[in-house]
Amino acid sequence: MNTGPSTTNMSNVLPPKADKRRHWPWVLVIVAVLILVIVVSAATSTPDKPAVTALPGQAATPTSQVATPTSQAAAPPQSTPEAAAPATAAAPATSEAPKFPPQVEQARSSAESYLSFSGFSRAGLIRQLSSQAGDGYPKDVATQAVDSLQIDWNAQAAKSAQSYLDIQSFSCSGLINQLSSSAGDGYTKVQATYGAHQTAACK
Repeated sequence: MNTGPSTTNMSNVLPPKADKRRHWPWVLVIVAVLILVIVVSAATSTPDKPAVTALPGQAATPTSQVATPTSQAAAPPQSTPEAAAPATAAAPATSEAPKFPPQVEQARSSAESYLSFSGFSRAGLIRQLSSQAGDGYPKDVATQAVDSLQIDWNAQAAKSAQSYLDIQSFSCSGLINQLSSSAGDGYTKVQATYGAHQTAACK
């Protein structure tokens, strides 16, 4: 009679051994996920660096640093107020220079004084300035002084015509002859006609 357990029955009681090969796929998945996380975090955290250009025999230098001196060297020089100062300072000296000789300036002043109270033709004003009974300026000085002034001879003829009518009566043609004759005022025929027609004698 067998009292002890049989060998066959004892082997059936022991737990089966675990199959270690079944855990390898999970380990590989976890390792791959960790590697992917490390690569992504490294790519996002690394700042962009400027492009580097290297010349033969020289160390690489960032392109932005190389371009800076070139842009500064290419900038055109700007004019400064100090550089323009000499030209500006020289202008007043030119404008202050007298335009006419002193004697001509005196004759100009005399001519303007005559025109302020009476009408004169060009010939009559030159005669007044150059005659011995007048101012006695040389003929060329009187001529230069009169021609240097901006004078409306038509307006002067109208002033002379009205001055004649203030002291005596004239016909239209008589007034024109008085204004244009060499013994009279010495206006041109056109100027005398214009001046006379500005008065009541020709209306």
